[in-house]
Amino acid sequence: MMLTSNKYYNRLYLKIVTNAQGRTLPDDVYKERHHIMPTSMGGTNQKSNLAWLTGEEHFVCHWLLTKMTTGADRSKMIYALMGMRPKNKYQGRYTSMVTARVYEKFRIEHAANHSKTMKGRPAWNKGIPQTDEHRQKNRESALARLPRTAESIAKGVAKNTGKKRTEEFKLSQSLRFKGIPKGPMSEEQKLKRSLKQKGVKKVKTHSANVAAAVLGNISINKDGIEKKIKRPALQTWLEQGWNLGARKRPKPLAQREL
Repeated sequence: MMLTSNKYYNRLYLKIVTNAQGRTLPDDVYKERHHIMPTSMGGTNQKSNLAWLTGEEHFVCHWLLTKMTTGADRSKMIYALMGMRPKNKYQGRYTSMVTARVYEKFRIEHAANHSKTMKGRPAWNKGIPQTDEHRQKNRESALARLPRTAESIAKGVAKNTGKKRTEEFKLSQSLRFKGIPKGPMSEEQKLKRSLKQKGVKKVKTHSANVAAAVLGNISINKDGIEKKIKRPALQTWLEQGWNLGARKRPKPLAQREL
């Protein structure tokens, strides 16, 4: 262990761990096992290198270790100290307040050390394909964590407005949905689109754009629902039970038999 020249911290640390080794804590007292010489710096699991400390004592000892070490050893001790602060239902650790000045000091140094350590390391899951079940779990977790609101949708639209998609991205999307027929639009979706476009002026080329989009469309129907598709996809839809031609529409009132 590379010790600093400040002997006060060294004496205080040794006093705490020596006192702990010479006592027996009651069973109802929360305690944690502490390595006097940290394992990251060569310490062993032998009884002579272990001491049972209270949660507060354990935190204070790791705080002292950051002051007793230098160089790479100090970086390791800062990692250990930052790991003492998490609070959850499985931990009964030190809960007293740490001053903002002290926390900021160690947090900045910890962030710099962590960045230096992780730089250039590939992600642990890089190259490991995800299963459909894993993707579904991630999707459900994300939806539960970030509910979609009108505000969040508007932010997403604003963030991506004006961005151009690369040719590689367009090709990947084209291949992804190739051969997958699109289902008919629900009445709810139709209403949403109608309300969204209400009052929005159409561009001058709107008519020409629509004419180009529907050029070559073929009507198909199934169970009273009608769709427009392109000829290359016709066979796929027919195999799914769709019929060629438009759906039958009721006669106008004037033509109905009274």
